[in-house]
Amino acid sequence: MQGSARGKNKSVDHLNLQRSRVREWPIWSLIYAPLCAHCRRTIPASVVLFCDACWAELPRAEKTPSDRLPKHIDGLHAAFAYREGSVTREIVHSLKFEGAIELAPRMVEMMLRTIPIGFLNSDDVWVPVPLHWIRKGDRSFNQSQLLTRELCKRIGGTISEVLRRVRNTPAQSGQGIRKRTKNVRGAFRYVRSKAIPESVMLVDDVVTTGATVSECARVLKQSGVKQVRVLTFARAE
Repeated sequence: MQGSARGKNKSVDHLNLQRSRVREWPIWSLIYAPLCAHCRRTIPASVVLFCDACWAELPRAEKTPSDRLPKHIDGLHAAFAYREGSVTREIVHSLKFEGAIELAPRMVEMMLRTIPIGFLNSDDVWVPVPLHWIRKGDRSFNQSQLLTRELCKRIGGTISEVLRRVRNTPAQSGQGIRKRTKNVRGAFRYVRSKAIPESVMLVDDVVTTGATVSECARVLKQSGVKQVRVLTFARAE
């Protein structure tokens, strides 16, 4: 009986996987109801991957105390907690690795609901964490850039891509803080502009150890920026 139940569950999982893989073809919506990529609830065909209930249940990130800020960072706000198996992680991976760029507006909408009063300043210049041109070419987009543009579209502000990634660093996944810090050392360069901003809001999709945003902030401050804060959709906990 147990073997039969396991076989049945595998068949159901396989069918759900096939449904999710063929969702992108509209004709299949006439046969299979689209399913939420996380909870497997039925969703309208117009909804991108995740249902409203899953968005509403995103786990909020804990406030980052000043003594736990990454080096060179003056403030950091992460909207949601990034954990193994969480819907937050699935959303980030769907955007970054599966090219679901339609998720960016909803991600920003949810981020804006969490930002504390006083965290944003009117004189902030928005700077997305850059990708190396090789990696950006592979993906055809920079997820941090997408989020930054959507943020500015909704609340205003100036985007200045004053950072350039000059070294194609290895993937950071699964590596500790020391290895990550070594990987990104010297990976960014400040692109000289007519005016150096005093205050920068650095935007990324997810912060794990903080090594990448720390190196970005180091380069920015070395170039004359006085204050660097970070706004991110998620932070690893």
